[in-house]
Amino acid sequence: MSRIDRDVPPYMLVEGNPSRVRSLNLVGLKRACVTAEELGLLKKAFGILYRSGLTLRQALEQLELLPDSEQLQHLRQFMRSSLTEGRRGPIPGKR
Repeated sequence: MSRIDRDVPPYMLVEGNPSRVRSLNLVGLKRACVTAEELGLLKKAFGILYRSGLTLRQALEQLELLPDSEQLQHLRQFMRSSLTEGRRGPIPGKR
């Protein structure tokens, strides 16, 4: 029963009304055979994006400092494109 009115970042679970990013989709990532190292990077990225208190632009700068992986690269690109003009941006995290 969530109302989705913004972009849902990849690898994330969303719930509520208004909708908020709740956590990483760990079950889906494990089913997709994401390695433990890649999962660790995504967990760090999640913490930076949704638990650090940084603005989205500051968080994106911090994500650039993490080691590169296919999933992290996809997440960074998605978040950057979500900030383009005419878009509402990604769904925020839980408060």
